[in-house]
Amino acid sequence: MAVNTTRMSIDIAKKDHKRLKLLADQEDMTIRDFVLSILEPVLHPERKPNETTKQAMKAARKRRTIKATDFEDLCGKLGI
Repeated sequence: MAVNTTRMSIDIAKKDHKRLKLLADQEDMTIRDFVLSILEPVLHPERKPNETTKQAMKAARKRRTIKATDFEDLCGKLGI
């Protein structure tokens, strides 16, 4: 856990907790990380991803992969 944090607890319906757990698992995340990722744009709207990042995030959610022969090839395909 980060150094400057505070603990928060909320009551949530059991069925919603199960759903939240499933959604987090689908993203291969803990519930904590999943909830924080959802809250990030609300808490920090000034931190918006650029178009390249949005496309990469969308592809990652769809489990698309980029095939590359080496690091330079990967960077070229990523446009970096």
